[in-house]
Amino acid sequence: MSPFPERSLPEQKPPGGKTGIVYPVPSSRRSGFVMPDESVCVLTGTYVNGADVSQCKTIIIDSLHMWEGPLIKLTGNNLTVTGPGILDGQGAWYWPYGKNITPPVFFCLNQVANSVLSGFTIQNMPFHTFSILSSNYTTLSDLTIDSRARNGIAKNTDGFDLGKNDHVSITRNRVINQDDCLAMQSSTNTVFSFNCCNGSHGVSIGSLGSPLQNINTTVDNLLVLNNVIENSSNGLRIKTIIDLKGLVTNVRYVNNRLVNVKHAIVIHSDYNKTRGGYSGRPTSLVGITNITINGLFGSALNLYDIKANPDVVSNLKFTNIAVNVTNIGNCTGAPSNVQC
Repeated sequence: MSPFPERSLPEQKPPGGKTGIVYPVPSSRRSGFVMPDESVCVLTGTYVNGADVSQCKTIIIDSLHMWEGPLIKLTGNNLTVTGPGILDGQGAWYWPYGKNITPPVFFCLNQVANSVLSGFTIQNMPFHTFSILSSNYTTLSDLTIDSRARNGIAKNTDGFDLGKNDHVSITRNRVINQDDCLAMQSSTNTVFSFNCCNGSHGVSIGSLGSPLQNINTTVDNLLVLNNVIENSSNGLRIKTIIDLKGLVTNVRYVNNRLVNVKHAIVIHSDYNKTRGGYSGRPTSLVGITNITINGLFGSALNLYDIKANPDVVSNLKFTNIAVNVTNIGNCTGAPSNVQC
């Protein structure tokens, strides 16, 4: 606590009364300067444009508040967003802070229908690139997502995160990032095809699970077709949360290629979301059923990384697997037709 008495300066209002924000500040506090003496100003709150700080020899910006984003939010029907421009998320400012801050999502599609996004480039994402929510009959194609800079610290730079959509197609995109290329939280009738994913955590379903199985925790009828996944920790992955419910069903992986991947086929029923990693206890109650892999080619260190709950995982059919691997890997809890 300061030993000096506090007093506030009045707001400085420019002509016309237009307002602005001194960044970074919390948006909920009353504007004003707190001055312990005549030379040190502590800035908290929201300030009008043109606020006078001429009396302050030292300025302390208090109460850091990160912008929540998204930078771009689309809502509506029959929209067309096309390139060939570049959008730069300036992620290098955020990445070194890791989990100490919550970076903003860059591009959010919420309740978008019958629309097309294509042709442009997004680079240096602070966090997730596309958050696609409650949208239908929409296509994202021929995009470039590039968050390769400062390799290793641009975490959580997912390419496409999907929740509660129907008939969304993601095709012919190039994604270079440091987290999931595709992350399916929920959605129905989704196509992910002819994409190139480089440096990612692979094509992922999850992490998925909630106290109740509902639209928020259901992935049904997903087609993953003719994609290339390279320099990745995972190829095809399903990851569900311990002790929670949901459903992953009718998923088809067809003719996908792996290049320099650590784990080709990953199914984990033991994800601990609180700790952010696999727990070793496959207690997830999320059903995983009717999963087909027909045609998987290329190279990987391990063919399988499976730690499944056998009570909820069934009807896995893997055919035409031609992956050059060093190890078969682990198949704990997998149905008997999956041989390690």
